[in-house]
Amino acid sequence: MDLNSSLPLGNLQCEQKVLKNTDGSAMYTAGETNVLVGVYGPADCKESKQDVKQAVVEVNFRPKIGIPGVAEKYMEKFVCKICESVILRSFHPRTAFSVIVQVMQDQGSLLSCAINAVSMALQDAGISMRCMPVAVTVALQKKEKEDNEMKDDSKKFVISPSTKDEEESVAIATFVFDSAQYDSISAYACGPMTSDEYRECLRLAKEASKHIVRFFRDSVSRKVSTDIR
Repeated sequence: MDLNSSLPLGNLQCEQKVLKNTDGSAMYTAGETNVLVGVYGPADCKESKQDVKQAVVEVNFRPKIGIPGVAEKYMEKFVCKICESVILRSFHPRTAFSVIVQVMQDQGSLLSCAINAVSMALQDAGISMRCMPVAVTVALQKKEKEDNEMKDDSKKFVISPSTKDEEESVAIATFVFDSAQYDSISAYACGPMTSDEYRECLRLAKEASKHIVRFFRDSVSRKVSTDIR
């Protein structure tokens, strides 16, 4: 089995405080995929939308061009559920958080890039969270023999796949972990894979998430150092 986990996660870059008139913002780049996020809140919201026990979260996922389609609406809902699970919403009853996700460039692993961008924007806004969500995408590729039978050693796992990698994959999974204990928060998988293949994807993603958390910490440290100056 070729475990081409490509733990080098590509070119990771993040810049916070990139948008004016927001409570928090971040521009996050993973490889050639780039996402811009703006966060507003906690802020007042319409009485009809208020929750007397906790804040509500609204996510708006915008593609690079055109209007959101089915894929964007699903990612919007997925990201919203992640935000709801990590933000300490009970601290802010009767208010709302608004998260705007703008895709600048999509060259693969868009969902994980968007979640990581949201995580850094929430941190920039100083919002109380249980943890920072960290996401990793893993693609499973298989090569076929001439008789269309699969060989065990033909499997290839690609971490943070590009668009080309995704097109050549039989299955893609995105895992979300907490930044403290690296416990799994949520996951999304598309395509057929065995339970062993899923566990291997999970293992590789968990290992890669540790590298991303270190990148998060370095990025925040640089921001703090700049602010002090």
